[in-house]
Amino acid sequence: MGAGSPNEINLENLMQLGINAARNRNKEAAKGIFTQVLNVDRRNERAWLWLAAVEDDQTERRRILQTVLSINPENEKARELLEAMDRAIERSERASMIFGIRLIIGLMIAVIIVGILAYIISG
Repeated sequence: MGAGSPNEINLENLMQLGINAARNRNKEAAKGIFTQVLNVDRRNERAWLWLAAVEDDQTERRRILQTVLSINPENEKARELLEAMDRAIERSERASMIFGIRLIIGLMIAVIIVGILAYIISG
């Protein structure tokens, strides 16, 4: 298949349709179109990246971005997006840990206060 073959032109047309659908926030249509492109060309980096852009499920989005990097380990956009996802997870885990620590401290203080009050009342 040479450059500009009908199949390549058709895939590019599909890509443009998918990109337009994504930009118009029609995620389901965009997903379907990018999936059609990938059914023909499983190594189409642009289609994988755009598919990641319209994917809401974070686990699936991570898998898609890892697929991009398996196709092209030098893809900076995929690497940046994965790193951003990792940072968001770290922030969320850190916030959960801080909340848990505060909750435990609060419960410990409550138990101490109840113990003190019980001692005062009984004694």
